[in-house]
Amino acid sequence: MKILVVDDDKDMLQLTTRMVTYCSHEPVPLMDSAGALKVINDERIQVVISDWVMPGLSGLDLVRALRADPVKRPYVYFMVLTGTRLGNLNFMEAMDAGADDYMEKPVNKDLLRVRLRVAERMLKLGTEVTTLEGLVPVCSHCRRVRRDDQAYESLELYISKNSSFRFSHGICPSCMERYYSKYK
Repeated sequence: MKILVVDDDKDMLQLTTRMVTYCSHEPVPLMDSAGALKVINDERIQVVISDWVMPGLSGLDLVRALRADPVKRPYVYFMVLTGTRLGNLNFMEAMDAGADDYMEKPVNKDLLRVRLRVAERMLKLGTEVTTLEGLVPVCSHCRRVRRDDQAYESLELYISKNSSFRFSHGICPSCMERYYSKYK
């Protein structure tokens, strides 16, 4: 799994990157948090490990931007790193910002391995939920869709109303031959 590691301290970035590699994952190191959202989208990052305190865009600013970004992407699990012991208020601030977990620096390799296992489980469960939510109850005879109120409507209307997907209709060659061949 690709893991984005963001830290403005070169030594901490190298250490955390090595720990991610030790845990059998592929680290994507980044010292500049400003470009992190682009890297997350371009590299299809599933987990971010970010320093809390950085110049410009802090770790909390980064997770807030990630959670507020309307781009459709799979869920990104976000861990915040801190050089100081977090009290309950700081921990709550990180969770309120959208972080999923936190760790103290320097990263403990065994603790990181356990937390990355949890991240993998959470991401897998999220994928399963998204798949189940994506199921559409369709009548196998007429192909109309059953809505939540138990009424049926056309597949095109249902999808258009419940997603950003829009239809552009045409006639396939088989139907053209079958239904319109007399008009040639």
